Amino acid sequence: MICVPIIAETTEQALKDMARAEAFADLIEIRADYIRNPDLGKILGAKNKPVIVTVTPKKENGNFTGTEPERTALLRQAVDLGADYIDISINCPELGTLIEYCRDTKSIVSYHNYRETPADIPDTLKKLESTGADIIKIATFANKLSDCLKIFDLIRNSRKDIIALCMGEKGELSRILGPVYGSFLTFGSLETGLESAPGQIPAQVLKDIYRVDREPGFDLYGLIGNPVSKSRGYILFNSLFRQYGLNSLYLNFLVDDIDDFTRYFQGMLSGFSITMPLKQDLMYILNDIAPEAEKIGAINTIVKDKGLITGYNTDINGVIDPLLERTPIKDKRVTLLGAGGAARAAAVGILRKGGRLTILNRTVSKAEALAGELGCDFGPLSDFETLKTDILINMTAVGMFPNVDQTPVDTVPVKDMVVFDGIYNPEKTKLLTEAEKNGCVIIPGINMFIHQAAEQFRLWTGIEPDTDQMKKILDDFSAKKTHEQNPDSENWG
Repeated sequence: MICVPIIAETTEQALKDMARAEAFADLIEIRADYIRNPDLGKILGAKNKPVIVTVTPKKENGNFTGTEPERTALLRQAVDLGADYIDISINCPELGTLIEYCRDTKSIVSYHNYRETPADIPDTLKKLESTGADIIKIATFANKLSDCLKIFDLIRNSRKDIIALCMGEKGELSRILGPVYGSFLTFGSLETGLESAPGQIPAQVLKDIYRVDREPGFDLYGLIGNPVSKSRGYILFNSLFRQYGLNSLYLNFLVDDIDDFTRYFQGMLSGFSITMPLKQDLMYILNDIAPEAEKIGAINTIVKDKGLITGYNTDINGVIDPLLERTPIKDKRVTLLGAGGAARAAAVGILRKGGRLTILNRTVSKAEALAGELGCDFGPLSDFETLKTDILINMTAVGMFPNVDQTPVDTVPVKDMVVFDGIYNPEKTKLLTEAEKNGCVIIPGINMFIHQAAEQFRLWTGIEPDTDQMKKILDDFSAKKTHEQNPDSENWG
């Protein structure tokens, strides 16, 4: 089940938020410590879903500033008014008395640790079970991904109904997988910005994207890297899995300890995407590597098949496939801006398709090194004005948000060519805007994201996804986010 916490400051706002939450919540938690002078009678009288009433004091990372007797009185009032559940901290002096008072209201006894997931957490589980509460709740902070596994063990070993999760970005997967493993519920925010605890995921995403009500037995995929919070791959892949009727799930894994990931999680995944800075760090786990990935010297996709692990680099598809939809590459004069990892993938792809490539870079020595290895021309960025170009590819970061007024080269000579910009944010960079004004065919970076992801999906599932449908999935999600929050921009990664 999904529980949406309401952290409104007034009773009137709490009522409005409850009504909004009912569209995707199974339960609603009223954080009475956030509400000034809460009218619990009005709030509980308006409920259409089961309600948990929680009053968390300041000393326990809540907002309640009253005395312990006042907190106890508020929880008793919730019982008298028909709350379905009350949440009582393990540290509450009146814990036993409140549990006995609950009558038809179910009691939840809770433990929170905002610093860590301690090694002795099984002892805490036993302590909570001994209180006689109907449900026990444990929420700890994940300092590493494997802390989530401790939480999953608690869920499996609990003799009572249990709510268990890890807070923080590394704990997000516990909020998604916890219900699958048997957690009584998971908490999801009403929307981004209304989280009651760190790492909380919007409830609608839990319901519609992650489908946390799924049964066990699914194939698990994911993105590993650092950072991963701006990636939208989870939207794309989970939507595709649903569209094609596959019992699969795609999660983000924030990895800053590669040994922790490979020891505890690598074996759980059927395949995964790799982003910076790990595209070279996982080569050692491979049994085989695709020729293009070997040429590039980096992988962004892992495929597992009958125990064998193969590494691929689909960044080539991200560049070549959108280009071939608009222009042939063979014998075309291609100018590539940049000499980093993405540029290297683009260069390998262009040369494989017979393009006549010149690499330009601000640091000429890097362009020279890459060109020497691949066998093509090179030069400084200033050479662009004198080069004859049919296809211009930008793989530098110039023009990326927030520096949206910059271009990697003077746009005056950008005419009568195809212009591809690898930048996702903004979707239409100044380079592309000026090129379009000059009559060029333009290709935004979102196309690179979609086509490299399409190849990943094909490698994992054997299914060729519809790239137009993939674009629609992302556009629909952006439109929904814009409608909800009116953001200035949307990040893709």
